Amino acid sequence: MTKAEGLRSAELAAALDRAIAGKRADLYRQLELQSGLPGPRVNMNLGLAFAHECARLGARSDELAYAMASLPPDEARGASGKEFVSVCGVLAVGARATSAEEGAVRERALALLEEKADDPRFRVRDAVPLALAALGSAMKGELAERVEPWMDRYFHATAVIRALAEPAWLETFATDDPGPPLRLLQAAYDLAHDAPRSAFRYPGHKALVEALGSAPKAVARRFSAPMFERYAAWAEKVKIPELRDAILANVDDTQMKKAFGEEMKRIKALVQQSKGPPRDPTILRHGTRGRGKKRERR
Repeated sequence: MTKAEGLRSAELAAALDRAIAGKRADLYRQLELQSGLPGPRVNMNLGLAFAHECARLGARSDELAYAMASLPPDEARGASGKEFVSVCGVLAVGARATSAEEGAVRERALALLEEKADDPRFRVRDAVPLALAALGSAMKGELAERVEPWMDRYFHATAVIRALAEPAWLETFATDDPGPPLRLLQAAYDLAHDAPRSAFRYPGHKALVEALGSAPKAVARRFSAPMFERYAAWAEKVKIPELRDAILANVDDTQMKKAFGEEMKRIKALVQQSKGPPRDPTILRHGTRGRGKKRERR
């Protein structure tokens, strides 16, 4: 989560105070009006400012933040202004837990974020990596251990590696300690690669593959050599076309081409080799039916 200032609007700040006291309707209405929804872009700057203000208020804002984050989809429908209220709640929970010293506050926040990682509304899901990254800035390697159990579920693994790509968390790992980030990336890759073919149509799997097309690149800029070794290991045995594309997307990095140009060429060659020889369409494989014209009998 990027650094944000508190609420600049005196009217919105007053509505927040009233909401904390139990009168939430005005705050919700103002957030809905300024949400940018329905529309192509949600007002994330406002969401982060709201989260910052809740963190400043401390425990006073907890009940409100959790109520907002927990608004059900049938009440705060996707692409509506009310969805933004839930987005603000998720961000506020993360920001508050980041500034809190009490372990119980962070555990409660992590439980909420775990629940929201596979929320049916994608904007609510998108708020989870930002909140996790904010927590990571405070918890550092401890968060990597805490989220390891998340790595067996598609949307949850997606949230973790997207959070890992955020500088707020990634830069807390010492440059000589790539182990925790690489373990999380490997778990995400294994989950995507070893999934049953039926899972490839599932939005969670698609989201994970998409995240694997960009998150490793961010990790490679901090842990270059070990990440390129991991790319090579993936490229050598990758069987999934979508993951081949993801690997290639990561090594197509102009910032690192000068230092790792030869490694990039090697990885691209390994990806190409992993495809194997082209299939001869005239060969009928055992257990399949020919779909072309019947061959003449001789």
